[in-house]
Amino acid sequence: MVEIIKTLAKHIIAFISEQYLILFFILSIGLKLFVINTFILSLTWPTNQYLDGIVVGFIGTALIFSPLYFVRKYKNKITIILASLLTILLLIDMVYFSYFKTLPTVGLLSSISEAAGVGPAIAGLLSWWYILFFIDIIVVILFNKPIRSFFSKYSTRFTAGKSEYKTSFVILLITITGLWFALQSMGGVNKLNEVIDRGYDTVSTSQYYGIFLAHAIDITRFIREETTSLSSDQTRTLVNWVNSNKPAQSTNNLTGIAKGKNVIIVQVESLGGFVINQSVNGREITPNLNSLAKNSQFFPNDRFVIGAGHTSDTDFVANTSFFPLTDSAIFVRYGHDDFSSLPKTLATNGYSTYAYHGFNRNFWNRNIALKSLGYQKFYAADSYPNGAMINMGLNDGDFLSKTAEYIKSQPKPSLSYVITLTSHVPFSVTDQTKGLNINIQDYPDQVGGYLQNINYTDRMLGIFFTKLKSEGLYDDSMIVIYGDHTPVLSAFTAGTIKYDPTTVQEKEVPLLVKLPNDNTSKTYTNQGTHLDITPTVLDLLGIKTDQLMFGQSLFANGSNSLKTCHDQLAVFNGTSDCKTTLDTEKNMSSLIVRYNQFNNLK
Repeated sequence: MVEIIKTLAKHIIAFISEQYLILFFILSIGLKLFVINTFILSLTWPTNQYLDGIVVGFIGTALIFSPLYFVRKYKNKITIILASLLTILLLIDMVYFSYFKTLPTVGLLSSISEAAGVGPAIAGLLSWWYILFFIDIIVVILFNKPIRSFFSKYSTRFTAGKSEYKTSFVILLITITGLWFALQSMGGVNKLNEVIDRGYDTVSTSQYYGIFLAHAIDITRFIREETTSLSSDQTRTLVNWVNSNKPAQSTNNLTGIAKGKNVIIVQVESLGGFVINQSVNGREITPNLNSLAKNSQFFPNDRFVIGAGHTSDTDFVANTSFFPLTDSAIFVRYGHDDFSSLPKTLATNGYSTYAYHGFNRNFWNRNIALKSLGYQKFYAADSYPNGAMINMGLNDGDFLSKTAEYIKSQPKPSLSYVITLTSHVPFSVTDQTKGLNINIQDYPDQVGGYLQNINYTDRMLGIFFTKLKSEGLYDDSMIVIYGDHTPVLSAFTAGTIKYDPTTVQEKEVPLLVKLPNDNTSKTYTNQGTHLDITPTVLDLLGIKTDQLMFGQSLFANGSNSLKTCHDQLAVFNGTSDCKTTLDTEKNMSSLIVRYNQFNNLK
């Protein structure tokens, strides 16, 4: 027995001395995964799920490095290169998450060019302490020679022919077995297949399975989607579900109040609800929107719904009432789909449809996707005279002024979809944007710049409204204004604002609906989402449609009033099991988008 223990100890010491660098990086990178899951993603998860993610993260890292056990030549160099690549991947994950609040996916590789447009914004989120993630690699490179010399003594002393390979093989088997049992405890292969099939977002998957396995799951899902199609039975099941779950378009006291009128939808970049009716140093931040709220139907706590496509997802959700995807930018990857949409429905009812944006027409593949949505023409940066560029694109002043002229010239009635841009990160401050009496140095990073920029956009909106009035368009139009999403800011206090991104404030954007020839106002407490914009507009226009929509009119009342879940996403049947209903709806929406089933649902 003693001899067996001695032999076992000898093999273990020989294994450690031979594989010391691999074992070191398994521990160090496992620690990085722990830090990211605990402090970067920082989501609230059940303890067992969080611990599962940590355990699987460590085991998954060990599995990634394990083939190097059997490498003899250039082992250390290859190990350092692999550790560096994994660390770079984790760094990309952290930076991407800090901006988009999700993790990158294979489906986003097709939209990698979009990163150039937001490069300065993402660069502004880099932090000096990220270099700490490379400390282990730096230490190994600087001190590898004496470390190798130390372990080589034991390797020479204890290595016995092919026994080290046998030990490595045993360790590999133990690693694979450990991962298998860990996955079994989390629901087994069936659960893993469900995750792959249902397409849960990468953040949720990483918290449960670890980041590396989450990426592996994403790759598997991508390959499966690209190499499969819906069977006739699956298509029939989908169609039957849709036919059974189309929401009833009920009537209310506002149904048809805007019948035949122009529709002007203004999507305001990074307009958070926390700036409405607030002031800094005695100055209103958004005086024109505050005034409009007093003469419109005002929803102060609307929720935005975005996925991997970020702002372009708001374009998609607001125009279709379908859910976005968590692993792909719909506009980029599925921009040629035959979308059912608001502009297509209005076009069949005699409307002309136009979209306006002061940036590159190919960004987020809008040039293709907006056409697929049914917009007859897209006025992008190349449609506007040269003007001052602020942050990402043409300043909102020149953009909105020229847009008002374009709207005037369109055949009536018309749908105008207007996307502003000046209040986009990195929130640069120029002479044009200085409208508040503040010193941006007095606020946390980017906060002062954001306040100046959103104030500037509000002032330009005021001029836009005035120009619409002078052209006789303001009173004769239904005007819908909302924020595409909230800005990415740290907690701060400024004047009457107290903003905390860990609260619901991070999810809320304002939604204002000015009815034609009407200055009555009402503030609504029901919390809708951007899924509700298309059905709300159709309701007010009095237009009936049998197209599938995952939202409802915000003005529905009685038994047809908006039903919401804990995260305020609308559901049709209001079942008690909200999460199951939402998961089903998201899955059905995903199938329709991924397999372009829109025409099959008519």
